Amino acid sequence: MSKAAEFFKQGYNCAESIIKAVNEEKGLNIPISVASAFGGGMAVGSTCGAITGAMIALGAIKGRESSEEVNESREVARKIMNKINEDYGTTNCKELKKKGISCIEIIDYSYEVIKEYI
Repeated sequence: MSKAAEFFKQGYNCAESIIKAVNEEKGLNIPISVASAFGGGMAVGSTCGAITGAMIALGAIKGRESSEEVNESREVARKIMNKINEDYGTTNCKELKKKGISCIEIIDYSYEVIKEYI
């Protein structure tokens, strides 16, 4: 079980768990609160919170600060989203749950995938 999954078991939502684990591993201070609204597929079963948490971390680490900079996070985000879709067939929280994918499984998966790219 990943550190992110351990945080989930402590009561953080899936997106917050990813941010908290990335912060700890990389010595960062991404505000966990930026991920609070993304848990449970944005509270309506939409895009999985673990996946959006990974995207938040990606943007914080590889994102840009001005429009003059190249947005390096965009291509990485596309690769990650394509990988998840290839492996699970969806990024949607409700659909993942219908397929029997547990929150812990997708948190572990999302955390491992984002670590490959940051």
